[in-house]
Amino acid sequence: MNSFEKSQVKVIVRSGGFISTLQRVKEQINLNFFLREYEKDEIRQIIEFCKIIADVLTLPPETVITINGEQRYASTVQEVYEELDERHIEIVLENFNHVPYKIKHPKTYIRSALYNSFFEIENICENEANVRMAEND
Repeated sequence: MNSFEKSQVKVIVRSGGFISTLQRVKEQINLNFFLREYEKDEIRQIIEFCKIIADVLTLPPETVITINGEQRYASTVQEVYEELDERHIEIVLENFNHVPYKIKHPKTYIRSALYNSFFEIENICENEANVRMAEND
């Protein structure tokens, strides 16, 4: 199966509609974990993140969206978003809640943050481990 055929298969999977995609995203990021461990306001934010992910996953693959100020095909972003899990959501939530300035376009900011979290998670985890070890010395 070539890459074009693979992308067509993904389009068929995504064609279930927004609500079914949203439900799939909630399962993908393990929303039940957040419901047990987080406060009401944070859960509200996480559900908003899920809606943004579902929104992107239901876009036609040839749609162009802005991520990090760059134009990207939705199909590229969709592939990344399909790999996100609760660790990525935790990082985005933590970073979003510590931004020291007003975010003018939260949806765009969150789209980019979710995308970036996929590429940064291992480095972030390594850095956090190094900080904890240094604090214990």
